Amino acid sequence: MVNKELALFIRSLMPEGRAGGDPDRPVSMWNELDRLRGYPEKTTVVIFRTRGCSWYRFSSCSMCGYFNDTQNVTEENLYHQIDHVASTLNSEVLKVFTSGSFLDPVEIPDQVRSYFYEKIGSKVSKLLVESRTEYIRPERMEELKKIGISVRIAIGLESANDYLIENSINKGSSFRKYMDAALTAKKYGMEIRTYLLFKPPFISEKAAIADVLESIRKVRDITTDVSINPTNIQKNTLVEYLWKNGLYRPPRLYSLARVLIEGMKIGPEVISYPTGGNKERGVHNDTFDDKLLDLIVESSLNQDVKDLERYMESLDLSAFWDMIEAEDRAMVQVDFERVIRQALSAVPEI
Repeated sequence: MVNKELALFIRSLMPEGRAGGDPDRPVSMWNELDRLRGYPEKTTVVIFRTRGCSWYRFSSCSMCGYFNDTQNVTEENLYHQIDHVASTLNSEVLKVFTSGSFLDPVEIPDQVRSYFYEKIGSKVSKLLVESRTEYIRPERMEELKKIGISVRIAIGLESANDYLIENSINKGSSFRKYMDAALTAKKYGMEIRTYLLFKPPFISEKAAIADVLESIRKVRDITTDVSINPTNIQKNTLVEYLWKNGLYRPPRLYSLARVLIEGMKIGPEVISYPTGGNKERGVHNDTFDDKLLDLIVESSLNQDVKDLERYMESLDLSAFWDMIEAEDRAMVQVDFERVIRQALSAVPEI
């Protein structure tokens, strides 16, 4: 399930050097609201500094720039990072991310994960870890089960459409692999959070809306919740390459609101906490709309879209949806506004 030409081109865009930063400290750690126990509550998020995703050794997903934070860290560095998290943790819910997969034994060795469980297990009552499908194996599920707390595993399916997985997202996976991994996790009592990518490259916004909604339908019986992640422009990625050349535009907030409203009708719980919302590199409308972004987040946290629906109904969006239809019929998905701005900036002043 790999388009080799696409994968190699994506690889060519990735820098050869490694990031700087203190190897004994995580990339970042903060508190935010999430609803991992069925209601909004303070949740601590940590991104461990690691050697990176094993898929990154060959290529990378078309939208993912997490390799920009990777370093040659040692096991001792990882122990120090875990100690830092354990000493500063101030909530009962913890979400753990790396530049790849927490369950990857190359990125996080078995003994390091065991140390993490020992240091963190008694401090939290809910844990989320992220992993690619290939590392969700029985022996690692046994490890998680022994902690004695509720665990949710976040899996980046991105789309249930294998053609998009291979030729747009470059995930190096498949819908079948996702289903196998999710079933394995559930067999051991784990919850599942499924990530869906909203508007990968090479498809229109209309097609992206349809793809996310169809993907929700296909996973609703196996996943605990669905997290819709609008594509944002990360450095040194294929998406950034296309965006800089006017061949990609991040999705609009109007479209994300529609996906959230329709997705919640399909079920299960559907959330979206957009990264870079209302910024040029993130999901945004042509005109700034802070209220709409806030309503998207609030609807996600409360699982109630009534206020979001009322706000959308108060707007005259007929011209917008006409534009989305016209865009869908275009041979190439061009960001016309960006192309025009670039052209105007190149015109010399008289």
